[in-house]
Amino acid sequence: MIDTTVEYGIDGNTEKRSNSDFDRRTFLKAGAGGVGLTAFAGCLGGGDDGEGITLGAMYIFSGFASLYGDEAERGYELALEEINDNGGIDGQEVEVIARDTESDADTAIRQMTSLIEEDGVDGLFGLDSSGVAQAMAPQAEQNQMPLMVTHAATPFLTSPEGEHENSVGNDYVFRNCNSIVHDMYGAAQVAAELDAIEWATVGPDYAFGYETWDYFQAFSEGLGVDIEFTAEQYPALETSDYSPYISAILDAEPDGVITPLWGADLTTFLGQADSAGWFDEIEYTLFSVGMGTDLPADGDPLPEGQYASTRYDPFVPDSEENNTFRDTYVEEYDTLPTYNAEGAYRALYLYKEAIEEAGSTDADTLIETFSGMEHSGPVGEYTFNEETNQATVPGIWGVVTYDEEYESNVLDSVEVSGDSPEELNDALAGSDLPSGA
Repeated sequence: MIDTTVEYGIDGNTEKRSNSDFDRRTFLKAGAGGVGLTAFAGCLGGGDDGEGITLGAMYIFSGFASLYGDEAERGYELALEEINDNGGIDGQEVEVIARDTESDADTAIRQMTSLIEEDGVDGLFGLDSSGVAQAMAPQAEQNQMPLMVTHAATPFLTSPEGEHENSVGNDYVFRNCNSIVHDMYGAAQVAAELDAIEWATVGPDYAFGYETWDYFQAFSEGLGVDIEFTAEQYPALETSDYSPYISAILDAEPDGVITPLWGADLTTFLGQADSAGWFDEIEYTLFSVGMGTDLPADGDPLPEGQYASTRYDPFVPDSEENNTFRDTYVEEYDTLPTYNAEGAYRALYLYKEAIEEAGSTDADTLIETFSGMEHSGPVGEYTFNEETNQATVPGIWGVVTYDEEYESNVLDSVEVSGDSPEELNDALAGSDLPSGA
């Protein structure tokens, strides 16, 4: 078993994490100065000099949401070994330098600067937090560095700058997963089929929570779903006591609730909500991206029979590419792949295709290649919209059930909303919200 240590941090403030519990770690290199090259804005990184291709991975590797970084790491390391075992990218070995954003915009910007100026990366991928992603997008443009976002879901990330006061989309930022827009379009479709009139929300007190509720309302109205919107609660990240928020929602007596709580916050909420009788009093709870990651062994799983969404389902589509990825991942890690793993896995293959097609790691050449690119991966076939750089990846909703074979929650009766950018824009036409699709 290979034992490598990955460093996260800059300016001498690093955290070392041992990865001896995984077998596939041969080619990972991390830490400031790992490549020994310096790249300035607009200049080439490591790829065009024949000394290898270097990519920077930026995820949350510490704190309450570190499980997202752990899942992403599994995904990109699996792709890294596959690619290098098959000749690398255009004959050059690939390296990934991983950095911890700590779910903080200032930290993420410092890490990006270090990856570009100290490590000479040829491209960046990752980001879990919508708030962090919105802060990073202008920096990617300023540094003329391609950034492939694999998780953060705010629509304003791919909404072109100037379209809305919060829009930060630009030529250098791409997203290979679906966004809040795709997710809430599907949620409104689910709500239309349920016997629930009054709806409420409880979500994190930052952009993701507010935007989820805004877009759920906008799509419900745009699709003509006959429902009403009542209570809303926004607990801070890393809240330990959800009882005031749970009580406020229960007192409002809604028929349904949509919640985008995530990570450890979701598991904490689930246990307290169950104890408070939430699932006896509220008929329907829609867990936005509730199937986003494996829940801790000591956490509370999503209750069977509830509705949840994901950005990738290991059983949909039923294609050779997806089935091979799922089976390889299960064999390697003894668990089903989550969407953060799949998105990070696919990011490396997107860079591989773009670099080989362009014949270069020049940033401007790469972003031209990514724009409008057609690609297929475990998530299925999709295209990057030339106007927004958003991938046409649909939202996925289903009913939570437990699978004995995989010893894991899965989604049954999966509904994939095949929403095109045109359909999304039409459904939002009566609002002032951009689709970013």
